[in-house]
Amino acid sequence: MSGNTNWIYNNYEFENRVNNLAWTVSGMYDEDIDSSEKDYSSKDVSLYFGIIAGARRKYLDWDIIKKYIMSRIKKSYDKDILYTLIELVLNSVVEDKVINERPGVEEIRSKAYKDVLVNYSKIHKEDILQTLRYTFILQAMNRHPAVDGLTRRIMKDIKAIDCNDDLMNILKRLDEIYLTYFEFIINSQRENLQGNEQDIKNVNVDFDTFSDFMYEELYMDEEIETIESEINNISNTMLVENLGEMGSGDLEKSQNRVIYVDEVMAQKIYDKVEYYYGKTFLSESEIRKIETKHCRDVHEGCRVHFTDGVLRSECNNAFQLKYVTRQKENNLYKYRDNIKLHKRSINKLKENISRILIEESAIDRIYSDGGTICANRAWRVGRSNNTKVFYKDIRNEKGKYVIDILLDASGSQSRNQFNVAIQAYIIATALTSVGIPNRVMGYLSFLDYTILKRYRDYNDNINSCENIFEYFAAGNNRDGLAIKAASDSLLEREEENKILIILSDGKPNDVKIGKDRSRSLRGEASYKGMVAVKDTALEVRKARKQGILVLGVFTGKEKDLEAEKKIYGGDFIYTKDIERFSDIVAMYLKKIIKN
Repeated sequence: MSGNTNWIYNNYEFENRVNNLAWTVSGMYDEDIDSSEKDYSSKDVSLYFGIIAGARRKYLDWDIIKKYIMSRIKKSYDKDILYTLIELVLNSVVEDKVINERPGVEEIRSKAYKDVLVNYSKIHKEDILQTLRYTFILQAMNRHPAVDGLTRRIMKDIKAIDCNDDLMNILKRLDEIYLTYFEFIINSQRENLQGNEQDIKNVNVDFDTFSDFMYEELYMDEEIETIESEINNISNTMLVENLGEMGSGDLEKSQNRVIYVDEVMAQKIYDKVEYYYGKTFLSESEIRKIETKHCRDVHEGCRVHFTDGVLRSECNNAFQLKYVTRQKENNLYKYRDNIKLHKRSINKLKENISRILIEESAIDRIYSDGGTICANRAWRVGRSNNTKVFYKDIRNEKGKYVIDILLDASGSQSRNQFNVAIQAYIIATALTSVGIPNRVMGYLSFLDYTILKRYRDYNDNINSCENIFEYFAAGNNRDGLAIKAASDSLLEREEENKILIILSDGKPNDVKIGKDRSRSLRGEASYKGMVAVKDTALEVRKARKQGILVLGVFTGKEKDLEAEKKIYGGDFIYTKDIERFSDIVAMYLKKIIKN
């Protein structure tokens, strides 16, 4: 992504406009536009890229392309590279078609091309994907920017592809370009090597792997494909509001974001939860007890799923295993990239907490008229008006501490996810080092399920803190139900001081899966807006009444601050810099322990 991106994050309505343009052009309202297909360098460029993303879906067999992408990601291909290659090769096929059908696109393209020309000098030249993308557009404008030898070679091979050829042959050529150039680049970056063209020429590439895509992906079991399709359709509607009609005969989306499915399909979809998130660590009776207690009122019909995640519990989903492994590796890579700074943060936090605990555990001696006699003061009896020759030792009666850290793992945190993982790791490691029991969990929503992913438990050893790097962001968030479910375990702890720290964007937001369309006439509601804010605020106050100290750490947009205040009252902290999360927690713990 090049240029100044701040404007796009502060303009939700414009972002929605870009998405709607893509859906309008494609006619596929249940097809989400991937972030790697967008460009936020300017508003005109963003509009143009949204239109072309929709055109690719309209004029090409997008099902084949999507299955190809999924097949390659399963083999650990980089998604951003795949989308960029598809964009470069296929844009020339769809661009003329969409302009012929919608003449106004030509003017948008003209404005976008001018912005590309201006921004070309600003892009990071080491980002080969942006360089390729911009060079491709500049060449379409009869401009020929100076590029390095590697970019020139890749561009030559892309240009050599016959865009009128069969789609399968085009995808095979894409595969060859990826394996020839980008496999080496990725490996070089991971090993911090400086690759050159001669190294790339010497890479042995196995092109025979392409054939498995045709057999494995195009001839999937029909029932499994139907279920996967329904899950994708529903999941996509969770991520963006106001999509319009879904275009599926089996699903209906009401204006209140309540999605209706029949009972048979609902059960098939629910059966896939463990497939996506790993087996639960609770028994069926324990889950039923939690759901009976908490899934009421606005959470009526919802379910909970406590899991250690796909890497540490039973899961036969090969794609999900690879995906989470890759996310963990990316988070660890970011941590190790600045490991000295992060270790200093751990030690600083550990020393601060230790110092506070030592100070608070010190014994204060006061002199009084009764208690244990102090021999050094016995002479005062009968000789002085100060008769306080006795002393009492006052011990700290505050008791022990236990801490729960609850991380919003919904899609809104995707741009922060490695920072969230790093900061949570710093806090958990420091707390564990000084002997304070702590649990770290992430929460998100999948259909009617609130998923609570446990990264470490209260009494786990310090090595378990590394599980936090499995954190990744996806889906929606039903904060009220997550807080209720997490509070149960905290209240069962024997420590006198129970602390719950919640990191979120202050915007609980979830759909409702309805199994009975007749209930919609009685006002069945989705979980968003004031309904969600009031419910979350209620659960925070209930937790406090039960003796839990609740702190909200807000990482969202300023426009959502009022909602955060309603939820957490005075005990919340707003930070624009997620990297200060551990410092904020340190200050809060100091305040709590001292007071």
